[in-house]
Amino acid sequence: MPTKLIEGNPIPKGSKIAIGIDQSLTGFALTFLDVSLPSNHLTWVYKSPYFGIERLADIRQWLSDNLYYADEHWDVIDLALEGTVLASHAALVLGELSAVVRLTIFDHYDEEDPRKYPLKVPPMTLKKYAAGKGNAKKQEMLLQIYKRWGIEFNDDNAADSYALARLVSKNSIDAVEKAVVEQMSDPKYRDQPRL
Repeated sequence: MPTKLIEGNPIPKGSKIAIGIDQSLTGFALTFLDVSLPSNHLTWVYKSPYFGIERLADIRQWLSDNLYYADEHWDVIDLALEGTVLASHAALVLGELSAVVRLTIFDHYDEEDPRKYPLKVPPMTLKKYAAGKGNAKKQEMLLQIYKRWGIEFNDDNAADSYALARLVSKNSIDAVEKAVVEQMSDPKYRDQPRL
């Protein structure tokens, strides 16, 4: 892995894992989470040294390498990524990154594989799942992830990728989390073909 691991506990080889991806140009976070024991996870934050199209190409390669790494060690059951905020001043650039991430995942899996279509989680929905309310601030998210699940992060991108992996693995400890997991089972949160 070409970047520094910032948090984690070992995941036994062959375990079923979920992958959470927090898309950011300045701190792209990735979590591999053991579905049966979510305290076992590996989380990285990648800071590309490039800019513009070179940064997009670099992130694509880093993500692709990590997807292959996951396939070699575990059974990837599903993936989730945080949706983009359309009202953001950086919506165009983040849209480009989102397209690169989604195409990387789409190209990684075989034709009929449902993992080609990761779960796209709206930011407010992710906040509700991890912190109990959709308008939680970054520091609240970090605190609530620690209080709810006992996992400590110093980086909000890492925390988000962990929460995404946990959500897509369908882990829930209370009624709010369970309701969000149920809400996110709606096919509209994936790009899969409609019949």
